[in-house]
Parts: sequence; C-alpha cells; structure tokens
Amino acid sequence: VRIEATDLALQFFPVRSLPMVIGPRREAQIAPFIENAAIESAATARRDDAKVFLREFTRELVREINPSTKLFLLAITLALVGGILYLGFGVYKEIQRTRRINEEYSARIKNVEEGYTKTQAGVNEANKKNDTIINSLSFVPKLVTEYSGGVCLISGSFVFVESSTGRQLRYPASQMSDDGVVIQNGDEPAELTPEGNGAIAEFEFVGTGFHVGGGYVITNKHVAQPWEADERAQSLSVSGISGKPRLKKLVAYFPGQTHPFTLKFKQASARDDLAVCTIKIEELKETIPVLPLDKVSEAEAIGKEVAMMGYPNGPDRILAMVEDSERRSINARYGSSLETLINYLAESKRIQPMTTRGYITDLDARRVVHSAQTAEGGSGAPLFGQSGRVIGVNFAIFTENTASNFAVPVRYAITLLERAGWKSPEPESEGQNENANANQANPRSATANPANPSR
Repeated sequence: VRIEATDLALQFFPVRSLPMVIGPRREAQIAPFIENAAIESAATARRDDAKVFLREFTRELVREINPSTKLFLLAITLALVGGILYLGFGVYKEIQRTRRINEEYSARIKNVEEGYTKTQAGVNEANKKNDTIINSLSFVPKLVTEYSGGVCLISGSFVFVESSTGRQLRYPASQMSDDGVVIQNGDEPAELTPEGNGAIAEFEFVGTGFHVGGGYVITNKHVAQPWEADERAQSLSVSGISGKPRLKKLVAYFPGQTHPFTLKFKQASARDDLAVCTIKIEELKETIPVLPLDKVSEAEAIGKEVAMMGYPNGPDRILAMVEDSERRSINARYGSSLETLINYLAESKRIQPMTTRGYITDLDARRVVHSAQTAEGGSGAPLFGQSGRVIGVNFAIFTENTASNFAVPVRYAITLLERAGWKSPEPESEGQNENANANQANPRSATANPANPSR
C-alpha cells in the first residue's frame, strides 16, 4: 500500500507461506587413502593389545603352575619329541632297508634275465647248428625239390663255312653211303669241301646250364662255343680251304617245359671256362626257379659236402631210365636226330637233371676239385654247397680219376654276369666280398678234359 504524500509503501504477506526449498546437502568427500590409513591404524592398535594380553596371560599362567607340573609337562614333551624322532628314524631305516632289498631283487632279476637271454641264445645257436646238421644231411632232396626246375639241358649244333664265300662246308659225296651216313676210313679225318652235293657237316652237342634270374643262363664257354673243345671239329681236315665255325642253333630245355627256349650268346670269359647266355624275358616262365649264388661261404672248404645237378650223357642217360621196350620204340621213331629226340623227351616231360653228391677234395684260387660224379654232358652244371647255394660251375673231369671233377668258383661267374648286365635278384648281404679269393692258394695245373659230349 502506498501512502500518498509520502514515499512509503507497505507490503503485506500471508502468514501461512511455503518455506524456502533448500537443496540436499552433499556429503563430505574423504580421500580413500586417508580412510584406509585410519582403518589400518585402528586394527594395528587392536592387534597390539591382543598380543600384549596373550603375553601377559601366558606369563601369569606359567607363574601359577607348580614346578613339578612343569617338569612333568617337560618330560612328556621330550618323550613325545623323542618318540616322534624315533619313529621317524625307524621309518627312514625301514625305507632304506626296503630300497636295498628292492635293489637286490632287481639285480637278481636282471641276472636271471641275462642268464635267460644267454641260455636262449645258446639254445638258438644249438638249434641253428642242429638245423645245419639236419640240412647237411638232407640238403640234397631239398635242392632237387626247389631248384631242379632251373637246371636246363642245352642242345645245339654248329657248322663250318668258307671264310671268303660263306658257303657251308660239306662232306664229299664219295664219303657218303646210300642212306646219307658219312663213311670215314680208320683214323683219317673227314675232309670237308664247299663243293658238291654232299651232306652239310653239322655237329650237334649237348651240355648243362642253369637260370640265375632275369633270363640269364650260366654255362661253360666250351658249351656255348663248342668248336673250341669238340674233338671231331679238331680232327677235321679242310684241305686248302679257310673255314670258320658258325653256331647254327642253341636252345635250352627246362624240366616241366614242353618246348625249348632259344639261347642268345651274351659273353664269355677270356680266362675261365664260363659263358653267359640269355632268354627273352617275355618267353621266360614264372615256374622256372632262380638258383641262388653263394658269393662268399664257409661251404667252399675242403671236406665239405657238395651236390651237382646236370645232364651227363645227355638224352642217353634220360632214356636209360625208360623200360627197354619203350626205349627201343623211342629210338626207332626219334633217334635219327638229336633235336627230334630231345623235343620228344621235352614234350613227354622226361627232361630232368641227375643229382650226384660228393665232397670238396681240393681248392685253389680258380678251381674247386670235388668228387660229385658226372660225365660228358655235365659241363655247365651247378655245384651246390651245404649252404644250399651254388658255389661253382662244373667244367671238366680228371682224365685219370673219374671221381675228381673241376668247377670254377661261382664268384667269377658273378663277375662275368655283372659285366653282361645281370642284376642280382637278392639284396647284397653284409660281409659278402666278391674279391674274397685273396687268401686262396695259387692255381695249380691239372690234366682235365671238358665234360661236354658231342653227338
């Protein structure tokens, strides 16, 4: 209300008015480290008071305990400690004793195991020796069963041709009978000529060979090149004509096979009576076994037993196993030609090598002398040792003692085979050495004849 004539102005307010709104009061902010320090201080004080109380309480309690009681408690404590130590020491000693017993038992078990191992090794060695003895007594039948199918009868023929013209040499017509048989007067050699209409001078021969894998066949040089040892060829007189030999046919007949396999001359040794021939792989039968070769063996020693498989006397020996009536019939039908006769024997599955056994009687660097009997036709035959492997290739017989025969050590055949491209079907064994002939004696001369027949 304004009073006129004055500058006064009055204002009136109601008695019941709302109080002024005051906002909430914010709490005081205390730093966290100050709060933590205060709490820790209070706790430390309480811990110190507890420690002091316990210390004083224990001290007063000890003062109040009777000395005899103290001694009794001390004795009990010492007894407990001593008992614990005694038990601990006893347990320790028992552990040590148990460990020692275990070690002794382990040593005994180890000794027993070693003894068992030695005993087992001795038993195995004894078994091996027994097997060796048994095999040495029965290795020949085993050889026949396993390897006779890989020993072949080799047959062939050769002629002489004129060097300048290549014409085959013939027997003069004057030396031929009406039925075509060559007539020879006494010891005079037959004279050959490229002229005329006489029969061509063809010389047939037989021998032995054996398959060593991959179509390779081992035989003697004088079997693959027979004119160098054939007495008939050496006795020929070719008057005024320069003639040279030519191989006309060379085939192999394996046991159980009804047809021959053509042999291709591969290589011959310049020093030893060895030759390598091959058969076409596509013609080779899986049933023809591979004869194992023994590069280095204890079987090659004087006194050791050996066995030989071959075809001594060629088809004549095979026919000797036939009854007389049947043999006469076979000779009448097929005996006019060696080729025809052997083909018939192959078709009738009569081709089978003869097996003989003997002992090594002498050795030198390039010869194995043995007593396994053979005859003409046995040239190129494999000589087996007690190892059941081939240790030599038979090539000659001693002229004054038919029980002494000669074989070339098989290591020289292996060298010739490898030069010809042969790969061994067996892995190389440790300790085998193809030059293991260093400790052999020097070669000695002997009067020997090739064991190759002619027909």
